[in-house]
Amino acid sequence: MKLVIRSFSMVLLICLLNGNSLFAIYKYEGDSKAITIFFNRDDRKGKKAVVKGKIVSLSTSEELTEDDLTGSAHIKTKATVRLFERDNVYPTSILYVIDPNNIVVSKFEVKYLFNSIGMGDMLVGYGNFKLSNPGYRVIQLNDFPDRNDSAILKSRGDYFARTGDLGQAIDYYKKAIASDPTDPAAHLGLGLIYYKDSVFNFAAAELLKAHKYIDRLYDNEDRFVLLKTLAEIRFIEAYESYNTQENKIKFRKEGIAYCKEALRVNQASVDINFLLGEFYYRDFKDNTTDEDLAKEYYQRVIEYQPLHSKANLRLAQIAVKNNHKKIALFYAKKAVDGDPSNQEALELLKRLQ
Repeated sequence: MKLVIRSFSMVLLICLLNGNSLFAIYKYEGDSKAITIFFNRDDRKGKKAVVKGKIVSLSTSEELTEDDLTGSAHIKTKATVRLFERDNVYPTSILYVIDPNNIVVSKFEVKYLFNSIGMGDMLVGYGNFKLSNPGYRVIQLNDFPDRNDSAILKSRGDYFARTGDLGQAIDYYKKAIASDPTDPAAHLGLGLIYYKDSVFNFAAAELLKAHKYIDRLYDNEDRFVLLKTLAEIRFIEAYESYNTQENKIKFRKEGIAYCKEALRVNQASVDINFLLGEFYYRDFKDNTTDEDLAKEYYQRVIEYQPLHSKANLRLAQIAVKNNHKKIALFYAKKAVDGDPSNQEALELLKRLQ
């Protein structure tokens, strides 16, 4: 046993002296090979890809990722990858991370490449690696994208959206869509700009296209944002815009469906649970309200956020309608505690005391 260990140590020493280090020993550990990868668990067709390397470490990037429209820092946004081979991999190349089941869990852009004496060819990439882990494989799709492909153009749009140059952002999102009309990420980016600018008809048009190809959205955060925004637009169209009664009922039904789809992504979302409560609470004067369901979702909200002022106010109002004054007083007090500037809650509390 000692002889084996001593022999292995000698091999390591020889590799180091030759300048090849450990790379000389395990460079064939994960030779690049063609595989089929899947963008979600329901994907039966998959896509052909080539294994390019393996994640060595994950950390927080020194700068925001191009996909981050929120302007906030997140953990696991920088990956260091050991490459099995670097053909067709360049700065700005788009690569993917797959889990042990060959399901895509992250997408990222190569920031730079370098060579390590100990590890061989390496790269650093920025993206959202929340679902990735060290040891996960990094792949490149077989249809090697060039610098004008949809993903690159979309990332440029993200950059300009984050820096506030919305004209440039819209231009790049439209170029990305022209390059690949079925890319949901580009439609999502463009739709969010229209939504924030309150151009709801344009926003809905883009977001509905993104929803059509939602299976290609690898990131659950993107899926959630898409579904949440669609639900909010349908709420505005149903309750706050001029529409026919028939369309209002249609938008309400669609909004509820988007909310429930969003809850399958994040069941603990305060915003979505409250929005569902509002969909069921608001009256069209056509017997479509359901106070029991509304109450259920408002109660879920205060489970996650006990002093949510609006949810507590709604529960107080429902209690008043049902002549439960003590319960109404309890929720009205919590509504005011949650937001002392909530005038509607203050007035209700004053009447109940």
